[in-house]
Amino acid sequence: MKLYGTITVKVAGNEILKRPGLVARIRKALGGEPDLGTGRMRASVEAAAVVDAVREALTELGATNAVSLVIDDLVVFQDRDRRPDDLGDLFLAFHDVGSAIGEFGLLRLAVEHVEAGLHLVLEVQAQPEHHKDEPAVRVVVSGRIQAFEPRAGEDAEAYRARVEPLARDPRLVELAQLSFESFVARTRDAIARAMPEARTEVAASEARVVVPDQRRARREETRPTDQNYDPHDAYYPSPMLGMMSMAMLGSFMMMPGVHPVDASNTPMEASDPSGGGDWWDGGDGGDVDAGGFDADW
Repeated sequence: MKLYGTITVKVAGNEILKRPGLVARIRKALGGEPDLGTGRMRASVEAAAVVDAVREALTELGATNAVSLVIDDLVVFQDRDRRPDDLGDLFLAFHDVGSAIGEFGLLRLAVEHVEAGLHLVLEVQAQPEHHKDEPAVRVVVSGRIQAFEPRAGEDAEAYRARVEPLARDPRLVELAQLSFESFVARTRDAIARAMPEARTEVAASEARVVVPDQRRARREETRPTDQNYDPHDAYYPSPMLGMMSMAMLGSFMMMPGVHPVDASNTPMEASDPSGGGDWWDGGDGGDVDAGGFDADW
């Protein structure tokens, strides 16, 4: 099971217009109004302002364990040694090069945080140029219940024996959901205080369980800007996630507020419009074996 949330941060911007061509100029000369829209916006977002605001918000949350800062193809900071409480080091690394960074396409700042029995990975993404229906800044929060994470040296059978009883305890999952929702809300509020000129909203905050799909057994790679990009999968992929999903699918799906997703973290409908069967039967009409384990997962 995974806990997944997104926060949108919308700032002022201007629509990007096409240069008028011959037809557009003729139409305007005849009194018409040519459509020069591109469907894209350019926001007033500077790298330094984003990093400063995010640092302020994350410090307020106590989420100061930095993972990385990447601006386009430039890796500004990466915590290869997993040092704790190094958000200040990330900030210093950025300001060593910040004056040389002008326009940019995509800024990604990631931290990890542990609280209330959850291991959380938070990634802030900023795109000055973006689709008009998308935010200039997005915060993606992904969490895992620490008790469900594999331990060092733990094999598949030992993992299953330890975790299976925990998955049958609805109180553990419900408490994790409430704790996660609280963290996402507090993150929204901290970002809003650090960026008062922006409109900050929680777009999603929910529990998800990966449903085995025999037609797409392997997890598809997603780009950071994809709608269902999961930073926890990107930075700390778990070899046991698929096994846990298959072995404990029935327990999780009986719990309220748990949403099914496929291997690439894309929400699944209750039934497959292609006629391939309901999501709980793996798409081939046969029930998922809740006790089975596919090594490809």
